[in-house]
Formats: sequence, structure tokens, C-alpha cells
Amino acid sequence: MLSRIARGLYDLGRLIERSRNVARILEVNHKVNLERSSRDETEIWSAVSNAFDCDLSSPDESSLYEALVLSATHPHSVRRCIAEARDEGRAMRNHISEEMWLHLNRQHLDFQNLTFTHIRETGRSEFNRQVEIFADGLHGLADDTMIRDHSWAFLKLGKLMERSLMVCQILEIKRTSITANQEGRPVDVYQWQALLRSLAGYEPYRRAYDARVVPERVLEFVLKRPEFPRSLTWALGEIQNILSLVSNGSPMQVSLERRAIRLQEDLQAVEIPSLLSKEALQDEIDFLKKSIERIIEEIELAYFTSHRPASIPINVAHGAGLVSQQ
Repeated sequence: MLSRIARGLYDLGRLIERSRNVARILEVNHKVNLERSSRDETEIWSAVSNAFDCDLSSPDESSLYEALVLSATHPHSVRRCIAEARDEGRAMRNHISEEMWLHLNRQHLDFQNLTFTHIRETGRSEFNRQVEIFADGLHGLADDTMIRDHSWAFLKLGKLMERSLMVCQILEIKRTSITANQEGRPVDVYQWQALLRSLAGYEPYRRAYDARVVPERVLEFVLKRPEFPRSLTWALGEIQNILSLVSNGSPMQVSLERRAIRLQEDLQAVEIPSLLSKEALQDEIDFLKKSIERIIEEIELAYFTSHRPASIPINVAHGAGLVSQQ
């Protein structure tokens, strides 16, 4: 497969997964905001703004929707992600299914004249749910209509890398609120529920454990639970499978696979109770995020960047081969 095609499918997977997670984060924090005081509202939206580098002096819900949904320039804007995904899909028409292309193009056209007024009239929850259904639908169509070849593999690899990063982003957004109640204070169950809901994990958590929300169990579920498809451990395991599928055995690609394995081993060695302090959780988030970003950089080098030597220059005597201008 040409590296240009592989990159396009990889980027398509990342963009769709990014749009889904941003919509989910906005939805969960919108509901949290309804239960909180005005002081909490500022903290809620400031945490989202900081996590996504929105550069807003006084972040509130409407300004976050402008930056993370409607903006044509912010790299995490839902509108921009879907527009760029559509461009990638159009360029990859011979490598994705017709059903995927129609689904993607239809959503792009629906977003052409989108405004915050339209979102309010539709309802924030309904709008965010539409974005989630669109993204889940596209990934589902990929699994149901594409051959399990390298095209499918690079599309899925992009989805998994973005999902891994988003686990870290969501933990960063919720870090202050879920650790502030430790050290003898009562557990703020609603904030821990919000962490689970941001990863679509509240109901799966209740099925895996009892209905009681316990901080250690929540972090274990989000970071280590291998059966939960939005846990970091599950994503890293699937990344290893995809890298094995597309690898040609080059030293750089083998090194990349080993790095992904080491990161999963490091994650499994983490003692979850030790993360219940603000500083420890921040250190772990920083480590995980930097490690994932390093894997993303190595994917770029191993699969999308040419390492072929440049052509050997031909030495030509001065004036040789030039056509006379007389």
C-alpha cells in the first residue's frame, strides 16, 4: 500500500474518533453543569478549555461550542474534523465502501450551515447524540463492509490512537474534580460517574461491578479493564494487533511494536490506589500521554515517511548540455 493511502485512512480514523469524543465530552459536561453552582460551572468549562487549548479568557458553554463544534480552524472542532474526514474519504473512495462514503458525505452536508442557534433549537443533547451515532455508524460500517486488509487496518489504527489519547484528555479534564474529594472528604459520586460517562462506560461499569461507584474501581476500569473497549489497556492491545498485521518486519516497525507492548506492561504495573492523589494522577496522565504521542510519532516515521536515499547527483561539466541561446 502507498504511504499516501495509508496516511489518508489513518487520518480518517483519527478524525472521526476525535469528533465523537469531543461531542461526548461536551454532552457529559453539559449535564454536570445542570447539577452544579455557577462557581462549579466556571471550573467545568475551564477544565475543558485548558485540555483542548481553546485559549478562551472566560470559557462558558457557548464559547466552548463555538471553539469545539463550529470552528473552522480549531484542530478538535467537530465541524473541521468531519470536513477533513470527508476530504480524506473522497480521496480514499477506492479504499472505503460506498456505504461509508454516503454516510460521511451526508453528515458533512448537514453541517454546512450549522450554527449555535441551530444546536440550541435541536437541543444540545440531541445534537451531541447525532454526532456520536454518526461516528459509531461509520466505524460500524467499516467493520461490516470492508475487507480486513491494510486499508481497514490503517483506518482502525487511526481510531485506536485517537481513542488512547482521548482517554488521557478525559482524565485530565476530570482530574481536579475527582481528586479534590479525597483525603478524608466524601466521594463525589457524580463526578466519578461523569468520568465513566465521558467514556461511555457507566453502564458497562455497573455490569462489571455492582452499582456502587468506588474510585479505585473506576480508575481500574478506565485504565486496565481488558474487556472494556474504551479502556486504555484494550486500545493498546488492539494497537499491537494492528501493528503486527501491517508490519513488514523492518527494524523501525519492530521497535514500534515493542514500544506499544512496553507501554501496556507499564500500565499493568501501575498500582491504582496510588493514583488517588492529584499529583500522582497528573504524573501518570503526563507519562501516558507522552508515551502515546511518542508512538504516534513513530507510526509517522515507520509508515508514512519515506526513508529511501535521495538520487545520486550527476556531476555535469559547466555548460554541458546547454542549448545555445544565439
